Amino acid sequence: MKQCPSCSAQYGDEVGFCDTDGKALVSTSRDQVRLCPHCANSIQEDAPSCPYCKADFKAAAAPQWPGREESAEPGERSPRAASPLTLRSKAILAAGFIVFALGVYLIGSHQQRSESQQEEMANLRKLQDRERNIKALEAQLKQARQELEANKAQIAALTTKLQESRSEVSKAQERLASATREAARQAPNRAPSTARAAERPAPAPRPATPAARRAAEPGVYEVIRATTVRQGPSAGSQALAMIGKGTKVTVVRASGEWLEVRSRQGKPPGFIRVDDAMLVSRVD
Repeated sequence: MKQCPSCSAQYGDEVGFCDTDGKALVSTSRDQVRLCPHCANSIQEDAPSCPYCKADFKAAAAPQWPGREESAEPGERSPRAASPLTLRSKAILAAGFIVFALGVYLIGSHQQRSESQQEEMANLRKLQDRERNIKALEAQLKQARQELEANKAQIAALTTKLQESRSEVSKAQERLASATREAARQAPNRAPSTARAAERPAPAPRPATPAARRAAEPGVYEVIRATTVRQGPSAGSQALAMIGKGTKVTVVRASGEWLEVRSRQGKPPGFIRVDDAMLVSRVD
């Protein structure tokens, strides 16, 4: 076999030059070869120069490449010379790797469980807050319903009172209309009697008695016989009321034979005869 010294292409023994570079081929099968100390290409053992890097071996000492069979420097241990791992060491390493992987898995699982628990607690708090809000709203709704029912009851009571008041007003209006009609019907009958009373001569005044003269001063009087309270100090005045014997009245002044009395029950003032009452106590 021959080889091109430029491109290292190999040819048969019958070929003399490289088809690519045109270089003369060198034999590689029978001759001994060595590495060029400058470019590390394979060259003939006795070649005076390198056909690749053109280095001249005779001009200067060529650097020596360490051989493949040479031993390493003292104190250094070759990787190939290192003893292989024993079965026990391999088992320990495998067990350590398994323990490490299991620890990583457990730590990851614990972290995931912690995150899941935190998320569940947050969701539980949210649900509790919602339940409290719902209960508060239900309580407010219940109170509003109670107030509505109370308002309805008050409205019903007010409606009933309003209806009763309307009924009473209607009855009062009916009574007033009836009284007005009755007064209008009796008015023609009263006019002649009033006229006859005006035409009737006034009775002669009674002679004053010592008791009447003694009574003509303000104070508290006691009625000694049933008498009529009239509107004015005359017998023809309109009768206001009838008081019985033993009734006590307050006299404010005297007008002739008449005493002006005031009622303790808030009735309008009137006049009675002086001989129908007796002085009980004077007013200081």
